[in-house]
Amino acid sequence: MASVDAQVRKSFHSWYSSLRPMKRYGGRTAKGLVAAALVVLERLRSKCELSLDAHVAEGGAQIAGLNLPSLRKILERFGESRQFPSEGGRTNRGNNRPIQLLLESLSGAGFAGLSDAERLPLLDEFQEFLVKSLNAYYNLERVRFDFDPSKPPRNVVAEILAAAQERNQGGPVAQHLVGAKLAIRFPHLAVGNSSYSAADEQSGRSGDFHIGGTAFHVTVAPNMGHVQRCAQNVKDGLSGILLVLDSKLVAARTLLEMEGLESKVVAESLESFVGQNLSELAEFAPAKFAENLSRLLEEYNRRVAEVETDASLLIELPAALKSAHG
Repeated sequence: MASVDAQVRKSFHSWYSSLRPMKRYGGRTAKGLVAAALVVLERLRSKCELSLDAHVAEGGAQIAGLNLPSLRKILERFGESRQFPSEGGRTNRGNNRPIQLLLESLSGAGFAGLSDAERLPLLDEFQEFLVKSLNAYYNLERVRFDFDPSKPPRNVVAEILAAAQERNQGGPVAQHLVGAKLAIRFPHLAVGNSSYSAADEQSGRSGDFHIGGTAFHVTVAPNMGHVQRCAQNVKDGLSGILLVLDSKLVAARTLLEMEGLESKVVAESLESFVGQNLSELAEFAPAKFAENLSRLLEEYNRRVAEVETDASLLIELPAALKSAHG
């Protein structure tokens, strides 16, 4: 006869497998329900109450404690630092019935009869399983930003990078934005395109990009490693450009000064570097800005799809940008 913990484990996975697939999520269960389950399992850690009434907020419209801050704490405990895919903390009565079935399933398998020492590892296991299941949702969730055509191009680029930073994807998004900028600025040249994980020191490249006699290094967190690679560029007779977030520009220039490279290597703001290109492509005409931003992002998405396996790095073109573009 199976042990109680094995029965509980089987009941949990049977419950998860029975959840209704949602077409909008690629045949997966609703991510809001995953969030609700994570929170209820968290509540069971401190008090083993297997009645739905014990886990709904006043009015019964939402699972008690279901909000983005609480979800973030759970995710971080299992090594997931990305922002929960949208709608995690929204009110949804539709979660109540599936959560009730989860609680009934655990109850029927004997969960309440286990000691705290026996229950907590199972709760860890179930939460870890649900957190890992979220990878599929992250892969469906593109980087999103609000488009305001009245803002200067560099500010729009800053908002894209900020949105990526919130998802801990600033590095790869910055790299591929620069690659897209170089590709549309120099259509007659072959601009290299490598996965973000293919670091330049590992692949033997002079930098993230190499145009003419110049090596480009792209980073959202400049350190001495980047400076040393720039120093090697100088030794090799190349010009070096270190592209960093505007907020890191002073730090990058300070690092270059520490190595005596301030007059030999250019440190430039990512926001300005990409934004200036958009202005030039639009011939500094605001009316053409949307068209060229669309062009940049389409090239960005093409390059990302070509070398990255994580589809969540793709950028969603805002409706306002699509309509402005035509």
